Amino acid sequence: MTATVPPETDEHLAPPNNKKVSIDFSGVIGALPFFVFVAAFLIIPILTNVVRAFQDPMGNPSAASMSEAMGSGYRSAFLLTFGLSALTAVVGGIFGLVLAWALTTPAGPRWLNRLVNSFTALAAQSGGVQLAYGFVALLGAQGVMTKAVERFYPRFSEAFSLTDFWGVALVYLYFQIPLMTVLMLPALAGLKKEWLDAAASLGATRIQYIKDIAIPVLWPSMLGSFLLLFANAFAAYATAYALAGGSLNLVPIVIGFLISGNVMLNPSLAAAMVTWMMIIIIVAMGLRMILTRRSSKWLSN
Repeated sequence: MTATVPPETDEHLAPPNNKKVSIDFSGVIGALPFFVFVAAFLIIPILTNVVRAFQDPMGNPSAASMSEAMGSGYRSAFLLTFGLSALTAVVGGIFGLVLAWALTTPAGPRWLNRLVNSFTALAAQSGGVQLAYGFVALLGAQGVMTKAVERFYPRFSEAFSLTDFWGVALVYLYFQIPLMTVLMLPALAGLKKEWLDAAASLGATRIQYIKDIAIPVLWPSMLGSFLLLFANAFAAYATAYALAGGSLNLVPIVIGFLISGNVMLNPSLAAAMVTWMMIIIIVAMGLRMILTRRSSKWLSN
């Protein structure tokens, strides 16, 4: 008995069909204006600034400006800016965290919750000259609140000034506290109600729940938000300049004088100070990114 072999058809003889992979460039073309914008207003200025930072005033390659920026003459500006940024980040972070916690609790009228949410979203993006002039009208030497307080404390304007360290710090808190609130609202909303119920069923008090469950879960988000507040205050220029001008030795103000001043004109040194400032901010943002990823793993489980 012989086995019959089926005849070969065209399907068996035909070579395998190689599918052509087509690349869709529509998304890339749609994002092209964004990439052009980022390159023109972010990447190219940063690269130009870094190159300028490693040049002397004559344009020759040199690291003297980078060394001078951290020398004894300008180190105090970095220390003062660091202290102001750290202070407003910690104080603003604490008050912002408490406010965000209050907004996520079901107690309280809903209209008040919506009003505070709207205000924090708006105030977190405020700043600049208009904010400075608003505080001058309120707490300046001839401000409305200053004159009201001087009826009871005549030396108030001598004890407090918007142009010194504490005055600028107070103004910074106006946008630091709402910014912390906006940053912490998603993290606090990620706390599951089942965790509180489980802790309560085991006999834990609310303080124990906050100390042993909520804070360990939230601390990466909290620390990351503190770092963002620090970077936000460190790079602020318009508000501090409108308030203090040259009376406060902050890094952004010194950079402005080095770029546009008639006496302190030194573009290479200004570029070096900007480069050091970018390094500090990049380190802070890098740490925040690591902490945010760790927090998202906890809150997504």
